[in-house]
Amino acid sequence: MEAEEYRKRAEGFLRELNEEFYRNGAGLKDSLDVSSVFEKYSDLFEKDQVMLLLGAARESRFVAREMPPQRPGPSGLMEATEEEKRARYLAWFAADGFLDMATKELTDAVASGETQAQVEFEGKMIPFRASQVVLANEPSPRARAALETARQQVTRKNNPKRAERMEMLHTLVGELGYPDYRSFCAETRGIDLESLSARMQGFLDDTEGLYTRAMEKAASSILGMRLRDVSRHDLGFLFRGIEFDDMFAGDRVVTTLESTVAAMGLAHEGYPNIHIDAEARERKSPRAFCATLDIPGKIVLVTMPHGGHDDYHSILHEAGHAWHFGSVLPDRAFEYRWLGDNSVTETYAFLFQYLAADENWLLEYVRGPHVDEYRRFAAMRKLFMLRRSAAKLLYELRLHGGKPLADMPQEYAGLLTDALKVRYPESYYLADVDDGFYVAQYLRAWIFEAQLRSFFTQRFGERWYAYPEAGQALRELFVEGQRFSVEELAQKLGMPGLDLNVVSQELADNLKA
Repeated sequence: MEAEEYRKRAEGFLRELNEEFYRNGAGLKDSLDVSSVFEKYSDLFEKDQVMLLLGAARESRFVAREMPPQRPGPSGLMEATEEEKRARYLAWFAADGFLDMATKELTDAVASGETQAQVEFEGKMIPFRASQVVLANEPSPRARAALETARQQVTRKNNPKRAERMEMLHTLVGELGYPDYRSFCAETRGIDLESLSARMQGFLDDTEGLYTRAMEKAASSILGMRLRDVSRHDLGFLFRGIEFDDMFAGDRVVTTLESTVAAMGLAHEGYPNIHIDAEARERKSPRAFCATLDIPGKIVLVTMPHGGHDDYHSILHEAGHAWHFGSVLPDRAFEYRWLGDNSVTETYAFLFQYLAADENWLLEYVRGPHVDEYRRFAAMRKLFMLRRSAAKLLYELRLHGGKPLADMPQEYAGLLTDALKVRYPESYYLADVDDGFYVAQYLRAWIFEAQLRSFFTQRFGERWYAYPEAGQALRELFVEGQRFSVEELAQKLGMPGLDLNVVSQELADNLKA
């Protein structure tokens, strides 16, 4: 298949696939049927086609390295050529599609099983997805434990399918010429997973005391429990932040978002391609998400507000995705609009999200006298999420490194429990894993977001989010889609690279304040 024809069909595939995920996640469809979409576009993921694209990516990389230096970045590192970059992004897409194609029935079965599942709670049957919200709002430890038992039954029921799917992924990468899934992801995504894991292990070591002290205090004051007695199912209530509900009114979630982007000169009315779906539906995912149905033509921000600060964090996070993809220039290459380094869009999502932890933004947009207390709470939650993701990266390196799958439940529970100081059950050892080491992209985004926010603060002031000039600077980044990696963007902004110390220092300052 010619390259341009391949790109055209690939774009059609992504539109239809994302539409399917959107309808299921938004509660508009009870089942997930990605199988039919993959069948329609199966020619994109035939092994010979995938091997051809992987070979082209390797060849372009070899040619780029043999060429005389032409474009050193600010740190002296060479930037990838456009040919090399587009070839790698396309090969990444094709190879992932090859894996997804082979596992599509299992993917459908797991997602549909969770969409349709119900659990019993206090004599009533509630949708499995909605039970997560109930868990976060349940003050009784015994009731939380009972609901968690029911939730884990659903998870364990789906685990054999997850395990079968994981074994297939590990086998299939061998057919593509990789020794294991870890090596496959490192090459196709261009991420040094070993180096990142070493840095995150250092982060875990350095922040252990700070984290443990903050969590011990929160467990005592919020849960009335010792930290060592806290379990994973208690965390939703701990981080629910009920005491801050008066600050974050549920009926102002969407209007607050719209006021925020308007102040940046990115008013919603100027983005008719971005739609906000805040309608309550029984089977709608409680986790907000951004559906890219066409980039930049049709973006849907799906949210189901359930009260409290998390509504504000989640809608701002997904707005970062939505305004990013909704701003991409339509004439940008297919690879830059639809593919590329997802750490980029996660960076913009975090940049928007953490406005809800910014002192000035809080004083302007929420009500209540507890801003300082809330900011410490938000910093503790952020530190928890970073440590959780760091532990997940360490776990996934083992999961995808060739060890027997039967050893992984214990590995998962041990690593997460040790890092977070709360008891993690073994049953989530596959349910808590995203394909392709996406956790590594989240971590890189967290690091770069702190640096990018510092850059905007230095350039536009502490209230950078309140100036159209800052919005214009963001738009200049947004229009490129994911053409550049976060490392390349850092260099373009005059930074030497990703600096974990920036986010570490920020957390230490906020928690010690």
